Amino acid sequence: MSAYDNVVIGKLKLKGKDLNVKGGIKKKKTKHSKLYEYDQTLQASKGGDAIDRFENDGDDDIGKAGVFDQMTPAERRYLEQAERLQAQRLAQMAKKSHRDRVQEFNQYLANLSEHYDIPKVGPG
Repeated sequence: MSAYDNVVIGKLKLKGKDLNVKGGIKKKKTKHSKLYEYDQTLQASKGGDAIDRFENDGDDDIGKAGVFDQMTPAERRYLEQAERLQAQRLAQMAKKSHRDRVQEFNQYLANLSEHYDIPKVGPG
């Protein structure tokens, strides 16, 4: 019976907070993008609220130009390239009708190998 002499009997006691307390968990702060921060400072300097900003659609170019000036050349190139690619994708989507897209998709599916077919391994 000497093997069982050092056994600890009773519940496990942990130091610190209880495990079921949810108040100890802190959420990480999210990082805001430069555009969002600039938009907030621009809005604060104007003194207008969000409704005024949506009513004046002509002022969007002025805000973009200000943000564009604050970017690095690499950031500018990246945004310009992303806009070009998005315009190309939209142009390609506009060329094809829904019927053409469905037909192309069906052709793609017909060309796929049928994975559920059992290949013939041996004679027979």
